[in-house]
Amino acid sequence: MSERWWRRATLATVAGATLTATSFCLNAGAATAEAQSSSAQAPLPTLPALPALPSPSLTVSLPPVGPPKVTLPPIKPPTLKPTLVPSATASARPDTPPATAPPTSGKPPPVGVSAPPGIDGPMVSPGSALALIAGDPGADLYPQPPVDAAVTPQARQVAALSDVQHRIQYLENILARTRDDLTRVQRGPDPVLQLLTSLTAGGDADASLFAVADSSEVVDTPTGRAVALSGAITSGQTELVRRRTEEARLRQEISRRVRTVPALAAPARTVAPVGESRLGRPLSGRLTSKFGTRLDPYYHVWQLHPGVDLAAPIGTPILAAADGRVSRAGWYGGYGNYTCIDHGRADGQRLSTCYGHQSKLMVSPGQRVHAGQVIGLVGSTGASTGPHLHFEVRLGGRPVDPLPWL
Repeated sequence: MSERWWRRATLATVAGATLTATSFCLNAGAATAEAQSSSAQAPLPTLPALPALPSPSLTVSLPPVGPPKVTLPPIKPPTLKPTLVPSATASARPDTPPATAPPTSGKPPPVGVSAPPGIDGPMVSPGSALALIAGDPGADLYPQPPVDAAVTPQARQVAALSDVQHRIQYLENILARTRDDLTRVQRGPDPVLQLLTSLTAGGDADASLFAVADSSEVVDTPTGRAVALSGAITSGQTELVRRRTEEARLRQEISRRVRTVPALAAPARTVAPVGESRLGRPLSGRLTSKFGTRLDPYYHVWQLHPGVDLAAPIGTPILAAADGRVSRAGWYGGYGNYTCIDHGRADGQRLSTCYGHQSKLMVSPGQRVHAGQVIGLVGSTGASTGPHLHFEVRLGGRPVDPLPWL
C-alpha cells in the first residue's frame, strides 16, 4: 500500500514540474516576441563605451642583409672592319686604286723626300689623279693660295688669263679621254669601221666618217660611235685653238706691262730691281719646263704649270728674288716644301714669289728677308720627278709667267 502511494506521489510531482517548466518556456517566448516587436519602434539603449585596450607592441631587430657580390669578367667591344665603298669615278683599270678625295689635313705621303711629321697639307696620290680628272677635267691637283678681288684693269686681265688657262686644261683632258674612247671603238670587230679606218688613213678621216653617219642604220653601231667621237674631237680642237690664241694675246699684254712696273710700283722699295730686271734669279739652274698648261710629268694628266722649273742639284741654295716678308713656309701638297714671299704691290696688285719642292726650309712665316738671302735648299719633295726648283710669280695671288720678270 505504501509503495503504490509512493509511486503516485512521484508521478504527480514529475507531472507538476513538467507543467511548470512548459508554462515558463511559453511565457518566455511570448516575452521575447513582444520585446522584438517593441524594439522596432523604440530605440535601443546606448551601451556604455568601453575603454580602449592597449595593443601590444612587438619590436623585432633583424640583422641587415647585404646584396650578394657578383664579379663579371670584362667585356671587350667587338672589332669592326670598315666597309670599303668603291668610288663611282674610279678608274676601270685593274692596276689603278679606287679614287679618294684629297685629304684636307694630316701628314702627306712620302713622295720624293718625305715631309716632316706634323706638317699639314693636301696631297693627291698618283693613283687617284686619273679618277679625279675623270670626274672633273678642270680639277687642280696642286693646292692654290687665295686670290684677291680683281678690281683694277690689270687685275681683271690677270684673272682673265687664269680663266683661259684653266679652260685649256679642261679641254686638253677632255680631248685626251675622247681620243682614248675612239681608239677602243676602232679596235672593235665592226668591218665597216675597219674599212673606213683603212681607207681614210693619212687623209681626212673625219670627213669620210661623217659622210657615212648620214645613214640611220649606223647610229647605234661602233661606226656611229666612232663618228660621234670624231666629231667631238674636231669640235674640241677648234675650241682649243681659239683658247690658245686668246691665252697668247693676254700673256703678251701682261708681259708688255711688266716692262713698266718700276714706274707703277708704289712704293718703289716694294720691288727690288736687279740690273734691268724686276726680280733677281733664285738660282742659275737650267730651264726645264715653262709656264702654261702641260701634261704633268708626275700625275700624267693635263695641268696648269703655274711657274717655271729650274734644274739644280739637291742642296743648291735658293735665293729670295726681292725684299719682302715670308707669307708661307711649310709643306703644301704637291709643291712639297713651299715658301712664298710677299713683295708689296706692283702693277696695282700684290706681288709675291713662291718656291717649291725644297729639301730644307730656312725661313719661317712673318720673317723679313732681303733680295739674295738664302731661304732654302733645292730638293725633290712633293709631286716631283727629280731635283729642281719650281719658281712662281703671282699677281694678286694668280700665277703669271715668271720669265718676263727675271
